[in-house]
Amino acid sequence: MEVREITLAEVLDARERRVWRQQALLSQYQSPLISFTMNIAGPIKISDDIVSAFQEGLFLLKGHLTADRIPILAAEETVEQTGCQAYLAMSGDAVRVKKTTTALEEHHPLGRFFDIDVLRPDGSKVDRTEIGAEPRKCLLCGKPASICASRRLHTVQELQAFTRETIRRHLEHSFADKIASLAAKALLYEVSVTPKPGLVDRDNNGAHKDMDFYTFLDSTTAITPSLRAMTAAGIRTAQEDCSTTFSLLRTIGKSAETAMLAATNGVNTHKGAIFSVGILCGAAGRLFGKRESITTESILREAGAIAKGALGDWNHKPDTAGEKLYRAYGVTGIRGEAAAGFPTVAQAGLPALEQALQDGKSPDEAGSLALLHLMAAAADTNLMKRASREEQLHLQKDLRERLQRPVTRADLAFLDQDFIRRNLSPGGSADLLAVCWLLHFLAEDKSI
Repeated sequence: MEVREITLAEVLDARERRVWRQQALLSQYQSPLISFTMNIAGPIKISDDIVSAFQEGLFLLKGHLTADRIPILAAEETVEQTGCQAYLAMSGDAVRVKKTTTALEEHHPLGRFFDIDVLRPDGSKVDRTEIGAEPRKCLLCGKPASICASRRLHTVQELQAFTRETIRRHLEHSFADKIASLAAKALLYEVSVTPKPGLVDRDNNGAHKDMDFYTFLDSTTAITPSLRAMTAAGIRTAQEDCSTTFSLLRTIGKSAETAMLAATNGVNTHKGAIFSVGILCGAAGRLFGKRESITTESILREAGAIAKGALGDWNHKPDTAGEKLYRAYGVTGIRGEAAAGFPTVAQAGLPALEQALQDGKSPDEAGSLALLHLMAAAADTNLMKRASREEQLHLQKDLRERLQRPVTRADLAFLDQDFIRRNLSPGGSADLLAVCWLLHFLAEDKSI
């Protein structure tokens, strides 16, 4: 976005155009009108962060009006070098509208930057004192804003620095909350997909005797704060090398595992997902911190760069099952999958999920189908540990043949019972299914 200082002439011209537009809308709708702008000191009125804050405020304003059952007759918004502005024509009493807008100004973390005027149909402005609200306070010292402004108690530079830092910090916190919420949603969708061969779902416990559907709900709730912390770690280290991010993610991951085990009485429900989904949370944070677009391609690329830090684990854990499979077959497992940018997700699982959803299939149907595609393509070390590399390859061959024709629920039920009988659980593929869901939700959410 182009950012430049504006002149006094531009400010005056923008003010005149705003008044003209207000009068036109009042004349057209003969109803109360909201005029929403941002209170930004200094000659620079817009930036990416300011626009994001404005859009969040406008989204919440509409939501609060809807919650208070105040109908919106018309809405329009513009973003120019002279600032952001929105107009909302309302149906109802102007004083009641003012109570709603003032509550948003008073209680939102960025509310002091929201300048929300309410005009009556005759063009007169509803004053805060009419609803018993105090005059607006100074950004910096809390005194009445009119006093600080008239006496120029604070410099423009001070106000600008405070504005930038406050908005930046809020947007970072909001982004971390959003990503953690979507990550938790992805984990809940993964466990909810039914049926899933050999895995815990809403029908049964699969090939597991120590966990059920509710164990996964408890675990997801327990690790969600860590997913937020992983996103925040990505933001905080966005300008540093990916190895720094990975080191922080690993530390937070240990805390997540501790919380998981405490919530499940020692059952490992999400250790693999903490790694894979956590890497994506960190990647999203880094992209946000660098002000880069968050797309499926960019987040997988960033995730791969972060996950390369995990490839050295085999040098330190020579006796683990993963190391034995690596030495015997060259299988790199989830570490290699992540370090390569999750190619199995990008090439098999996610396309299958997206296509199924586009075809109108339910989350159960789309998720089950995506899982089969992942199982057919991924070197699932969970299956190898419970069976063998040879049996895992045989299962993949069988799945690829099955996927050549439509997969029915009866097919899935047969596979589920077969996997349970043979004590097979494709847990690695389940983790990748959660990654698929997260990428789908990220692409679907237009606020990111």
